[in-house]
Amino acid sequence: MKLIKYLFIAAALMPTIGYSQTPAPKIASLATLDANKDSKITKEEALKAGMPDATFKQIDKDNNGSISVAEFNTYKSQNNSIARLDSDNDKKISRAEAVKAGMTEQEFRILDKDNSGFITQQEWDTGDWIIW
Repeated sequence: MKLIKYLFIAAALMPTIGYSQTPAPKIASLATLDANKDSKITKEEALKAGMPDATFKQIDKDNNGSISVAEFNTYKSQNNSIARLDSDNDKKISRAEAVKAGMTEQEFRILDKDNSGFITQQEWDTGDWIIW
């Protein structure tokens, strides 16, 4: 009887196991990623900042184990739409959305150039930030 009970529980859980949620997008500035300020981001620096290994490999096009400023900027130009952070689809990043993705209050204030309480795509593009 216990076996049947466990089978029913397992069957009930099966649909939820297959649909794991994707993690929320994360963000970081070049300054945050390049902790030792040597103009390259090592794998250790990237992983410490929370960047997944797969993303690091995607950005490190020459496979030399570090991300150059040029590689950072190439990735940024191809993957920097704020839409991934814009959970309410209002075409701007609120303070709550930014903090949830890893931005500090001070960093938010710096990017919110017009002090509107939101970061627009245009404001976002003026900073050295990437989204993964």
